[in-house]
Amino acid sequence: MLAFLFVDGLGLSNDPRSPLQRLDLPTLRVLSGGFSSHPFTRSRLAYRVLDARLSVEGLPQSGTGQTALLTGINAAQILGYHQGPHPLSKLQMLLRQDSLQVWAVQRGLRVLHANGYRQDYLKRVTDSRRNLLSAFGFAAQMAGLELLPLEHPHALLPAYWPEPEKAGQRFAQTAQQQDLTILENWALDYTAHRLPEKLDERFVELDRFLEGFLNASPQATLILTSDHGNAEEPWHTQHTYNPVPLIIYGPQAHPVPDMQTLTDLLPWLMEQLG
Repeated sequence: MLAFLFVDGLGLSNDPRSPLQRLDLPTLRVLSGGFSSHPFTRSRLAYRVLDARLSVEGLPQSGTGQTALLTGINAAQILGYHQGPHPLSKLQMLLRQDSLQVWAVQRGLRVLHANGYRQDYLKRVTDSRRNLLSAFGFAAQMAGLELLPLEHPHALLPAYWPEPEKAGQRFAQTAQQQDLTILENWALDYTAHRLPEKLDERFVELDRFLEGFLNASPQATLILTSDHGNAEEPWHTQHTYNPVPLIIYGPQAHPVPDMQTLTDLLPWLMEQLG
């Protein structure tokens, strides 16, 4: 059982101005070895540092970064540039054919795209002639997974949790009923672009959410990673070249091979899912 928490826009930084260094984030700090720039393996915990640049010039972007995570294909190299935020036609083709969600559903696995969406947003997605979904949402749709309204009993609030610990516990409980549960948290990236003065609150919420997940003693293994840096440098509103963390915690955290870049995660996920 895998609980995949995707956190948009979370890079690593040793800068003392960074929220990663300034804030009290005890759960994230333990899981990442103090936001280490070096990989390590401990009991039930594997930590890797992934290069989000994908050997392509320019600032990493969500469309190509998320597609690389979900397909194991260097989407930025295929395009020749980083593209975001929403995947356009070439990335859509990759996600339709090679994404983790499509692969898992084709093998009969129990897969849940757990994000809850506002009804008005789902209507816009349906009515629009262009894709409004992230790579994660688009891949879920291509796999035939339902995009859940917030009111759905299986839907999880993906961000801005009123009670973060309880939200984390619910994520853990939900993940134990599936082979693969995916929750896409977009709050850090959104806030870094639009409300950087609120970033500290979003980081603390995320840390408390993870505390709730761990306190639930789940049987599911947590996977946390990102597509590019951004929120770790709130003194500007652009993405960064910083690497991103990969946290794997739980019974399936061993063995985890060396991983260097976003495309390295998918083969391991497939192996764990069988």
